[in-house]
Amino acid sequence: MKKYLVIGNPISHSLSPKLHNYWIKKNNIEASYDKKELNETGIEEIIFEIKNDKIDGINVTLPFKKSVIPFLDQLTPLAEEAQSVNTIFKK
Repeated sequence: MKKYLVIGNPISHSLSPKLHNYWIKKNNIEASYDKKELNETGIEEIIFEIKNDKIDGINVTLPFKKSVIPFLDQLTPLAEEAQSVNTIFKK
């Protein structure tokens, strides 16, 4: 089963899991989408989980859109230009 997250701080208000899990279920996709509140020290560990196939993708919200960048192997041209990341996945 695929595992996806939205990360941020605060994150308790996020409706992303409700929205994404609705479409996951409706389309019979074997996946889950949750939210995880982090602090700055948790960013490297969560990126490590993607690199080691424990998480399949992450949506990034405030305040981590810039602070995830040093832990990523590559940015899209738009993310590079904006110095802001919204989605992280492993190719």
